[in-house]
Amino acid sequence: MAEKEIQNKKGLELPSLVALAAGQVIGAGVVTLVGTAIAVTGQAVWLAYAGAVVMGFFIILPYLVLSSMIRVKGGSYTFVATLLGEKMGGLFGMAFTMNVFATGMIGLGFGQYFAALFPGASVQAVAVITISVFFLFNLAGVNFMSKIQNILSTTLILGLLLFVFTGVGKLQPEAFDFSRPDYFSAGAKGFFSAIVLLVYSCYGYSFVVAYSKEAEKPKRDVPFAMIITAGILLVLYSAIALIDSGVLPVAEVAGKPLTAVAREIMPLPVYYAFVIGGPLMAIATTLNSSFTVFSRPFHQMTDDGWFPKGLARTNRAGSPYLILTIIYVIAIAPIVFGFSIQMITTNTVLIGRVADVVAVCAVMTLPSRLPDAWENRYFKRMSKGFFYFLMGLSLAVMLLCIGLSFNSMARSNVFVTIGLVGVFFLYATLRQKTGKVAMQKSYELQ
Repeated sequence: MAEKEIQNKKGLELPSLVALAAGQVIGAGVVTLVGTAIAVTGQAVWLAYAGAVVMGFFIILPYLVLSSMIRVKGGSYTFVATLLGEKMGGLFGMAFTMNVFATGMIGLGFGQYFAALFPGASVQAVAVITISVFFLFNLAGVNFMSKIQNILSTTLILGLLLFVFTGVGKLQPEAFDFSRPDYFSAGAKGFFSAIVLLVYSCYGYSFVVAYSKEAEKPKRDVPFAMIITAGILLVLYSAIALIDSGVLPVAEVAGKPLTAVAREIMPLPVYYAFVIGGPLMAIATTLNSSFTVFSRPFHQMTDDGWFPKGLARTNRAGSPYLILTIIYVIAIAPIVFGFSIQMITTNTVLIGRVADVVAVCAVMTLPSRLPDAWENRYFKRMSKGFFYFLMGLSLAVMLLCIGLSFNSMARSNVFVTIGLVGVFFLYATLRQKTGKVAMQKSYELQ
């Protein structure tokens, strides 16, 4: 069944994949983080964002390279389980599914921006309604969801460009004067701190590998979707940061969201258009694609026996409606009952980074474990030596980010992260011993 399903090519082409990738990565971070980064590095923030995009590209390199070799059904879980075995696959998959808790946080972000634009609106009610709408879109299947994503992503890019085009003519002459005290205001330490702060908003587009099942030409279009998205981020994020730090005095924008500057430089109607097209669409695109991105590994893990088989049922559109419903309930329950989603997501934020390390280790074994995949790679000119160099570089950047994150996090959060990894490993071990785990082939080379 898995092999038959994976060969059912739904025909997502490069523009749709770029829309999915850009929509997933461009979230509320670009709106909220720039002001915080200005507070630690001043007007050099646009250089810091450029550095963060480059660092983020190194982090997603394993996903890019792998997607040029094989088509996967279960996203990153598929290749980890295939290359490192059942137990490590189960550990990785459960770590990845912790991302589900972020869905509610994304919905709340939408509600907060909506309430700022329309005072009196209930943040919680708007969040639940928005999550419900995108849940229904995803139940209708990937093709329908991707069409919605194309519209949302186009609106998002136009909204952010509106901020850039409005502000570029208002840049102060000293915006490029590197000798000013406002540049690198906290020295090299502040500059690199800004890069680390911003990098987490720069590599979510690796999740587009989850759509290789539906891509018409996956080994070409999925990696190129990542490359194009990285280029979009480099230009767009740097330009936004430059405008945000170069129009008003640094003291007036440090620590403040992008909307604070937009309110000062835009006429009111244009400001409303920006908030709807920028921040709201940034959150909407991420929320829309998150349901599919988070459900893919969950679905394949269920097929493989890590969870009860009944959860893998699909509707006529091919959507795993029970799994999507579980994600939906996890997203809205804390909002409805007033639990602290932020505390939950903060305590599990490093789980995803640990999973990334496992993923790059898996990809590094691909030439030896799947030699046919290596021989049939899209990037034929890439030698094994250069491949291992890129993977080593990616691993080094990941470990650097994890180390800096550990250093800045509360010790209780660090212990929770380590504890969760231990729990996942124990579950994977015990579940495997029951004999219920039977991995299916969920990838193809051609």
